[in-house]
Amino acid sequence: MFRGASALNLDNKGRLAIPVGHRDAIVERCGGKLVVTVNNSRENCLWLYPMDVWTEVEAKVVNLPSFDPAHQRLKRFLIGYASDVEMDRSGRILLPAPLREFAMLEKAVFLVGQGNKFEIWSEGLWNAKCGEWLKEEIGGEEMSAELRQISL
Repeated sequence: MFRGASALNLDNKGRLAIPVGHRDAIVERCGGKLVVTVNNSRENCLWLYPMDVWTEVEAKVVNLPSFDPAHQRLKRFLIGYASDVEMDRSGRILLPAPLREFAMLEKAVFLVGQGNKFEIWSEGLWNAKCGEWLKEEIGGEEMSAELRQISL
């Protein structure tokens, strides 16, 4: 399980060093092989999946009916932008330039654990979104049935 938020820096080549606390788990789980893609929910961040999790996600998306425009858009973005990346011996991954541009990544970034994957945000956008989320009224939006069923 990937959790926590880490402030990190991209190097001049666009490489991101995975925090030491996650490296062994990634190597054990998927041999350091990961997939990075765009977040399709209109937030300019990236999703970073271990290869085994990505394989399951990709299969679900590929099997969606192509005649539904929403499904086709999801396929175009999620699968179309997906790039295989592999951790090097120093625990770094190279984020492809088109994905760095999509997420407006420069030097300072945040890596945010989401359980089965990570999100990668530009520091400025992450801070702005956190400010927006903190201002939102708790329970102000209609709560989904799934959320109503859990106790935190």
